[in-house]
Amino acid sequence: MLELIPIPLVGGILFFAGLGMLDEGLVRSRTRLPWSEYGIIVLIFVVIIAFGLLEGVGIGMLSTLVFFAVRLSRVDPIESRFTARERRSNKTRSVPERAILLKDGEQVRVYRLHGYIFFGSVCPLVDHLRHSMSGASRPACLMLDFAGVSGFDFSAVNVLGRFLQTANAAGVQVVLSAVSDQMSSGLKRNLPPSVFAKLHLEADEDRALERCEDVIIAAWKADLNAADKQRALLLEHTADDLERYFERQMHFEDLIEELQSCLNPREYSADEALAGPDAPNEGLQLLLSGRASVFDSTGARLYQCGPGDAIWPADPLDEKVNSVIADQPCRTMVLTPAARRWLDEHEERLGLKLYRYLLASRFRAEPAAGP
Repeated sequence: MLELIPIPLVGGILFFAGLGMLDEGLVRSRTRLPWSEYGIIVLIFVVIIAFGLLEGVGIGMLSTLVFFAVRLSRVDPIESRFTARERRSNKTRSVPERAILLKDGEQVRVYRLHGYIFFGSVCPLVDHLRHSMSGASRPACLMLDFAGVSGFDFSAVNVLGRFLQTANAAGVQVVLSAVSDQMSSGLKRNLPPSVFAKLHLEADEDRALERCEDVIIAAWKADLNAADKQRALLLEHTADDLERYFERQMHFEDLIEELQSCLNPREYSADEALAGPDAPNEGLQLLLSGRASVFDSTGARLYQCGPGDAIWPADPLDEKVNSVIADQPCRTMVLTPAARRWLDEHEERLGLKLYRYLLASRFRAEPAAGP
């Protein structure tokens, strides 16, 4: 049947079909595509005309991959950045330690990373980190958070390993958070054992930020040359906070003494649950000594409790608080629901005093901390 069709007709169909494809793919696409992507289409067209279809398809795929890598390398892998002065960990700090972090918190620089880290994006990242270590404002601690990183390649681990060696030689402590097992193994293979031993790997951002804060506080305490002057300035800046802390502790001790007949003592060892699914729900607990951390259902620490804080029973309907775990041996005084009802009926003044204290503690900006 094809032999019966005139050849000029078949040629005309092919000619106009080709013209339609050229008009759609080469002419009209010019107004819809940016110059960079339209240039790839023109390149494919020229290569097909000059060498053939397979060569044009191959050049098109290669050009698209190169173009994609270049565009991806322009995406800033740093999602956000801050210092320990702008944001702190959920660990309860004493009044002097909070003053130290307020004064020297700029020495901790935190970088939240995101996206896919590869050879095209890791080099600008490392250049920025190296630049941050130059000059008089060199940080004492750098923290890199990998929680938002979706993946990485071998070159990224290699370049990052070289930067970690540079930071170690410059005396800058580096802390990494939310690092995958694969990246941890890659860094261990690429770093000398002495450098990898000084690298701190933490499970989440909060723990890593706590580690950085410890570095700054330890450095302040180790600076013996300006110790007297620093302590004098620290006392001057924290005098009001220390006074408020001691007043609160005196109020708390007076309250405990008045409630002595209504409270039951409890003692907990480190890592024991004070509240949560694994702890008996006895009632409200007032923390006398020790420290305890409050965790959500994912295991992330929400905040830390210190002497003078109230530990409420874990509410199954609360989406945030899941458990309270002792960080160190703790002593508490328990107010059972029956004792609370007795207070409401027979000691209204004392009950109101307790509720005022609990409300003030609930809405305080900072958890209790020792001087």
